[in-house]
Amino acid sequence: MVQASLVMLEANFDRIYGLCELGNGTAQQYIHQRLMAAIRVEATKLACEVSDLASTLLFVAHKRGRFIAGHLGDGVIAQVDQEGNTQTLSHPENGEYANTTVFVTDNLAVDRLRLLHGELDTRTSGYALMSDGSAESLYDKQSGKPAAAISKLIEWNATVSRKKIKSILIGNLEGSFAKKSSDDCSLALLSILE
Repeated sequence: MVQASLVMLEANFDRIYGLCELGNGTAQQYIHQRLMAAIRVEATKLACEVSDLASTLLFVAHKRGRFIAGHLGDGVIAQVDQEGNTQTLSHPENGEYANTTVFVTDNLAVDRLRLLHGELDTRTSGYALMSDGSAESLYDKQSGKPAAAISKLIEWNATVSRKKIKSILIGNLEGSFAKKSSDDCSLALLSILE
């Protein structure tokens, strides 16, 4: 799903942004159709059911001072400004019952896919996208705010080597994050270097 999302966003950023501007749900339909096509191809390769590849969706794309963020299901998208202040761009959406959420393969996915878009605030320094498991360590459910550590991760992502940031992330994901959650622990960072 990650690769399919990246390919789609890279190839179609301007089109998707334009559809977001319309605000009539066509952007959600466009994204969902392409992702479902990719899931069907993968299900065929793996000889499994499409429902076996159910997943949530989090993405942020940036191009020439504009951004598109998409979120379906649990997990969190956080935004960081140049002063290191963090805010939640998109909060988790859980399902009707405890420990349930909405997946790309669900019938309600198009209606529940949240898209945000706009001109990038010049103070924005980056985004952190975290699965439910990572959010256990990096998001306060009570206040609805991301942890201050997010700003440090965004800073390191922009300033240290790929090898070093990978080591930092693996250490945290496999160490402290995994100890706080039995859920998956995924984290993606996007630093804006303009």
